[in-house]
Amino acid sequence: MRKSRREADKINRALTEGVGGLQFTAQAPPGLGRLIRIPFYKPNATANATAGLTAISGQALPLVAGAASTTHPIFEVNNNVLAMPAAGGIGPTELLQTPQISWAILRIVGFECDINWPVLPAGQVMEVCFQDLQIGGGATLFVHEDWGPGSIYLVGQDSFAGLRDYPILKSPNQAQVDCAAVGLGGISDPLLMSCNLVCEILQDDNFGAHIPGPYARSGALVRQGGSFVS
Repeated sequence: MRKSRREADKINRALTEGVGGLQFTAQAPPGLGRLIRIPFYKPNATANATAGLTAISGQALPLVAGAASTTHPIFEVNNNVLAMPAAGGIGPTELLQTPQISWAILRIVGFECDINWPVLPAGQVMEVCFQDLQIGGGATLFVHEDWGPGSIYLVGQDSFAGLRDYPILKSPNQAQVDCAAVGLGGISDPLLMSCNLVCEILQDDNFGAHIPGPYARSGALVRQGGSFVS
């Protein structure tokens, strides 16, 4: 017999209030070709010594400010980016980009990021923001046209943040997103971050066609009007 939500809450409280017991939660894999992740990379080096992001590409520390890497998906918000006036502000805009996926046709269904926050001294604040997620120069897939906080898209949330559309991603097109750090005061420890495009594989040159999840099937994508066709 299925327990009610209230009964389940009582059990959960009991397990944390000294009654004792174990509780396990296991999630099944999403299915063949479903909810796969494509990492973003930093394709362009930034000449400015106070660049917002440095791509960690295997070189010895200290890292070169503004370094690019098309192979390593981890970025460091370096020590200089938040050395800002007392009023605070936003750092330089950095372009992040997915690689070309030449062996498959995919449908984009989400965007997520993972942020390893440093310990900030008193009086210092920090956030990573994203803007203008797009495919091949199209309209932004974010609802917000200006900067949005990375906390909206953090890994581990109960559900993905919604997008305006679930477009097709097919080589030579690539997904790209703008990223910047916002803060008040300098930081003493680096912030490490990464972000991924969440996709469904529709056609794979090696493994054939997949059956996408219900959210990515043609019947779930019916619309009227609009300027962009996916």
